[in-house]
Amino acid sequence: MKKGMRIADPADLLAGARALRDTAAAVVGYTGDVFSAPGETFEASLTVDPTATVPSVVALRPGVTHRALVQAGPDDRGQTARKLCIKLCDVYGDGRHQDFLLASSGDGAPLHHAVLPSDPVAPLYSSLWLYLAGLQPILFGARPNTTGRTLRFAAGSELSFMISPPVGQFRRVGTLRLTAVHDGPVRFAGSTSGGGLRPLPPVLFY
Repeated sequence: MKKGMRIADPADLLAGARALRDTAAAVVGYTGDVFSAPGETFEASLTVDPTATVPSVVALRPGVTHRALVQAGPDDRGQTARKLCIKLCDVYGDGRHQDFLLASSGDGAPLHHAVLPSDPVAPLYSSLWLYLAGLQPILFGARPNTTGRTLRFAAGSELSFMISPPVGQFRRVGTLRLTAVHDGPVRFAGSTSGGGLRPLPPVLFY
């Protein structure tokens, strides 16, 4: 063996294999292992920055605050794919919601299309694939203010809510605040959308 070469840790190899599997599944619209994983659900609010430059769609009106539900998980100490599911409640009227299903990912193309294993609070979450906001293709993302292996989401946690062009990096457009633990089941679906936001395949099939 050449000096300085390191035998790969089996855990690293397994995490890498899982990342490839999860990313390949997302390409064809199947992300069951990521988004069906157990998670904790929180009451939350999403506020779009008053000065944000955003597409002209209902959910992203500058200065608006939406009630939200957020589910994060799984709570696993190892390096694994993480989810952050966001539901903007009644944003288009009573019972008409907007869902964003985000997975631990990287910043900038092509990394924002990849499901990457991470600590329990990932450095970045991405919708992985595109929405049309009006006629503008964008991705949605979220970046926690703090991250790390020993951290967990809790009431009081804050994240930057972000958008990205197909080729480019995420930029902040608002703040997502977790306010309390939410009891009871919540269903999230990539197809739950409206108000000028149209999820494209494969997001449409999540």
